[in-house]
Amino acid sequence: MKILPAIDIKDGICVRLAKGDYSKMTKYNNDPLDVAGVWVKEGAENIHIVDLDGARSGETNNFSVIKKIREQFPDIFIQVGGGIRSEEDIEKYLNIGINKLIIGTKALSDPDFLTMMPNNLKDKLIIDIAIKDEKLVVHGWENSSSHSIDSFLVFLENQNIHEIVFTDVNRDGMLDGINFLGIKSLASKTKIPVIASGGITSTKDIQKLSEIRDIGISGIIIGKALYEKKFRLSDAIRVLS
Repeated sequence: MKILPAIDIKDGICVRLAKGDYSKMTKYNNDPLDVAGVWVKEGAENIHIVDLDGARSGETNNFSVIKKIREQFPDIFIQVGGGIRSEEDIEKYLNIGINKLIIGTKALSDPDFLTMMPNNLKDKLIIDIAIKDEKLVVHGWENSSSHSIDSFLVFLENQNIHEIVFTDVNRDGMLDGINFLGIKSLASKTKIPVIASGGITSTKDIQKLSEIRDIGISGIIIGKALYEKKFRLSDAIRVLS
């Protein structure tokens, strides 16, 4: 099970949102590269990066910042999401050494995008399943999708997707604890490994998720709890070890 400290980037700086709401943004550091350095010093082997501008615009707005992080920490596993809407975008990130790319909006709005994609690129994808008020959401988590969760999971299995991120948007950035039942329910419905995200508040949340890793929990994304110093990244890593 991977621990993935999060770096969310907007206008080139490190921020966190509350419930995915761009109007409820907290700035934490003007240099995401510094934040990556802190996580690495605390023992991070993996980093989760989101281009928030890209998630809204459908462009790779913060590519240059992400490239600097990749260059500075070449041995760290990095997954990137936000604004990745084409094979060209995927190849652009793979060409600088990003390990995995997260897509959500494109997979939901254009199913043929995955169907027609060559396997060598599809193998590098993680699909974002973001839920808000029990509905799938897209375009920076601001719009609802008409697809059902269950039918989307079946589609992803048929596409041989290797991993998904599950985020309860209503919990994200709120420090109210995880939606444990929602995560457990989704993981039990699919054979695809699930990275849990949204609401991690304490090391108890991490311990609780680690206890159900056998049903397919492959990773945990931690954001605001680290920035607000609810616990240290090294503490989270220690729980799993």
